[in-house]
Amino acid sequence: MRIARAFKNLGLFMGVGCLFLFVFAPACRAEYRNPAIPGQEKAAYWLDQGGMLCTYGNFKAAIHAYEKALALAPGDSEIHFSLGVAYTEMGDYANALASIDKAIALAPDKARYQYGRAWSLLLAGRTDEARPIFLRAAEMGDIDAQHYLQRQPTGP
Repeated sequence: MRIARAFKNLGLFMGVGCLFLFVFAPACRAEYRNPAIPGQEKAAYWLDQGGMLCTYGNFKAAIHAYEKALALAPGDSEIHFSLGVAYTEMGDYANALASIDKAIALAPDKARYQYGRAWSLLLAGRTDEARPIFLRAAEMGDIDAQHYLQRQPTGP
């Protein structure tokens, strides 16, 4: 009986202690922060947030983060491309191609932008338009485009 009372008292003590912690401990929210990237007033912060959100499949939130980054750096091709990739993952191919086209206009020498455009066209079901862009990306040195083309039939 004494042991049962001791366990009961211990349980009450622990319960009161937990309530005390919940009431008096500061409420905080876990937030991802890359120490190498400055605060929220920089486009790099929002680009990094968008990448992290894409990694975990939250493409809608990633698009929101990329839009914030574009508001701070509208001429950054990497942000336009990342936004296009997120739109592609959401199945919004019209906006995806528009964003990727802006990235290509800003940095036409980036082979992976060409590959991203071709991939978006392919997913949109526009395979005839995608093939020449895959070829262009492969000629520019994109290894993913080269691998894709190696696995495709060349005949009619």
